[in-house]
Amino acid sequence: MSGSFAAEVRARARMAAAALEAARRDDDVDALMLAEGEWEEVMRLANVHGVRLDPDGAEPGPGSAT
Repeated sequence: MSGSFAAEVRARARMAAAALEAARRDDDVDALMLAEGEWEEVMRLANVHGVRLDPDGAEPGPGSAT
C-alpha cells in the first residue's frame, strides 16, 4: 500500500466526519444517511488496508462511538 493511498483514505475520513457534523448540526436526515454511509465505507477501507486514521481527522464517527 502506498503512502498516497493512506493519505487519501485519511482525507476521505476527515471529509466524512465533517459531513456528519454538518448534517447533525443542520438536522438534515437525508444528508445524515449519506454521510453515515460514507463514514462506514471509509472505515471499511481503512480496516481492510490497515490504514490508521488520525484522531483529529477521523473522529467522531456516527454517534461519536467509533
